[in-house]
Amino acid sequence: MKKLYQALIEKNAWLIVVVSVVLAVAGCLQLGRLGVDFRTTTLLDQKDKELGTYEAARQSWGSDEFALVCVTGEDWVTPGGVARLQEILADIKQVPHVGGTMSILDVPLLRQKPGEKLNILTLMAGLKRLGDAEGIDLVTARQELLSHELATNNLISADGRTLDLLVFLTKDEAGDGDVQGQWKEMVAGLRGVVEKWSPKLPERVRLSGTPFVYTVLIELVNHDLRVFGLAAAALFTAGLFLIYRKARFVIISLLVSVVPVLLVVGAMAAFGVKMTVITSNLPLLLFVLVLPYTVYATERYLERRATTPEESQATSLVEGMSSLFVPCLFSTLTTMAGFGAFATSGIIPVRMFGLMMTIGSAVGLVVVFILWPAAMRPLRALETGPAGRNGGKMGLAGRLGELALGWPRAVVAGSAVLLALAVAGALRITAENKLTDYFWPKSEVTRGLEFIDAKLGGTSPLEVMLTSDQDGFFRTADGLAAVAAAEKYFTTVPETGSVRSLTTVVKELKKSFGDAFAGPQLISLVGGAAPELVAEVVSTDGREARILTRMKETAPTLNRKKIVEGLETHLAAQPELKGLHIATTGLFVLYKNMLQSLIESQKETLWFVVGTIFLMLLVLFRSLRVALLVLLPQTLPAAVMLGVMGWARIPLDLVTVMIAAIALGVGVDSAIQYTMRFREEFAIDGDVAAAIRRSHATVGRAIWIATTVIVAGFAVLLASEFFPSVWFGLFTGLAMLMSQFSALITLPALFVVWGKFGAPK
Repeated sequence: MKKLYQALIEKNAWLIVVVSVVLAVAGCLQLGRLGVDFRTTTLLDQKDKELGTYEAARQSWGSDEFALVCVTGEDWVTPGGVARLQEILADIKQVPHVGGTMSILDVPLLRQKPGEKLNILTLMAGLKRLGDAEGIDLVTARQELLSHELATNNLISADGRTLDLLVFLTKDEAGDGDVQGQWKEMVAGLRGVVEKWSPKLPERVRLSGTPFVYTVLIELVNHDLRVFGLAAAALFTAGLFLIYRKARFVIISLLVSVVPVLLVVGAMAAFGVKMTVITSNLPLLLFVLVLPYTVYATERYLERRATTPEESQATSLVEGMSSLFVPCLFSTLTTMAGFGAFATSGIIPVRMFGLMMTIGSAVGLVVVFILWPAAMRPLRALETGPAGRNGGKMGLAGRLGELALGWPRAVVAGSAVLLALAVAGALRITAENKLTDYFWPKSEVTRGLEFIDAKLGGTSPLEVMLTSDQDGFFRTADGLAAVAAAEKYFTTVPETGSVRSLTTVVKELKKSFGDAFAGPQLISLVGGAAPELVAEVVSTDGREARILTRMKETAPTLNRKKIVEGLETHLAAQPELKGLHIATTGLFVLYKNMLQSLIESQKETLWFVVGTIFLMLLVLFRSLRVALLVLLPQTLPAAVMLGVMGWARIPLDLVTVMIAAIALGVGVDSAIQYTMRFREEFAIDGDVAAAIRRSHATVGRAIWIATTVIVAGFAVLLASEFFPSVWFGLFTGLAMLMSQFSALITLPALFVVWGKFGAPK
């Protein structure tokens, strides 16, 4: 095999380089087709049984995703205010893909004659609306809207100064498969409306709602891919140049590291696989997975040129790469195990991330062992000075080795204490986060959500669906009692914003009819004259009713799990609901389910990765003792990362849930490389201390270089305006740093304290 490998490198070096570059360019040309997907259902757990309930509700009741335009003025219920609002709505309706709007202009007015009770004849003659040109008493209209059960804290704030304008996507376009593109164009148009009207109003017009939030997410991910990708590449380049001071090692290492990225991401674009909040970090992560192998290759080549300068360039390359193959192969397999653990996730982007990174890891290994020596082969062989175990100055890696040799028991004890503290912190970790956790506090999205929560009744939809087998049930007294019993729970939840149901409709109607009619009669009367008042809370056949609530997403005390579990307990205890089919749904519930699934996923993934890595180490080293000694310190990076999150009260999310498994899969690379080299050195003279010193001077230096450059590259993500990118950069960098210290301090200390490696060979 070595002869075949040497023949391949010696005779086909230029061909390998040319083919690699052509494939990389082909992948690069596909990048223009790479899309970003932030559809709501894409980020939900597809295994969630309640997802079917949500989708069925959308089929029956329509989409719950719309844009919100919040405008603030002195008084909207005046001739000038109504005219101004109509102008704003006219501009909104000119925006591409806007299929309709809803505002206070569309609310049926029941109390235009405050001195008279509403009667059936007046009702059947038709109700007035604020948007009508004539016959509106604005004084009474203002009083009615400010106490309206359905409009107040929903379409108009309690003080009457702020309005919520709901903007819907064109219905005939909503199912054509390009909703995201239509959202983008619609949001761009609405931003034009914001810029036009903000100078004309007392406060800036605010945008919010699903289309706006997800459009901003797409923009931030695209920005991070471009800006921080280039910034990280610049840091990697500078770091490698400062260390090696030779263009060949910098250029070839970067070329070899970027080719797998272009191949994998180009394939994603070619097959229509879109980037998401999760996979957006895939290019950078894949790059830094491959980069250490190029550093190992460079260090091993320099070492051979120092120890055997008489051998040919091809021999140095082939012998150096051959000695690295086994540790790199097993490192790659453990990394693939870490990413493969996500293959069973019910969240599509997580599953796709695991699949693409597993494939990318394998591609990276092949590219390193084929392209790196092929690119080096035509270059002149270097004649280097003393290096490795034959001399050289003690660097940081060497000092870390001396620390492990000088105080091995203290190092082991300190590592054990750190592990205990980390585990204690990890046990405190939760998955209770908010949508605002993805953005900086001063961002446009966060301020918009806070404004709506404070002024207009909440932002996160939660629905209670009640279904009866009896026609017209919810238009009867028993049906109304059932709705009231279910709705009562929300009066005990301080995070509840607006609530709309048959109960609130009846309350509003009684303000006009008094006690002349019972609730069911009122529903029947108004259902004919103003069907929009009841259409969103009861079906035409009266078999289905729903309670629409909006929870305050930015409330400091928001706890989705506690709220939903409390609601389910309340519903199960109500005698009025016996015999009814009850379902809780809405994005609030689905997001809660997804977050809770992250906790279970974290446990299952970690156990799978640890077990797989242990088996890999057992096969590689054929020693239970050595396998355990290598594995134990490599639990530190993942444990410390989770511990920091737990102690700092940073919840798990779609991005951070993967970092622990990544830390285990990637971090064990350093331990495998170090242990393989240590066993080589120990076989020379059987001296553990001398073997540790020589290992630190060679592979230890390579680990230090690779880790330092990688951590510097991840540090650029800390400047992102997108919090998942910040957390990914921070915790992945922390895990890599801990991996370095575990491999260069804790692992050799364990070798000193408990290692038994037999007689030297």
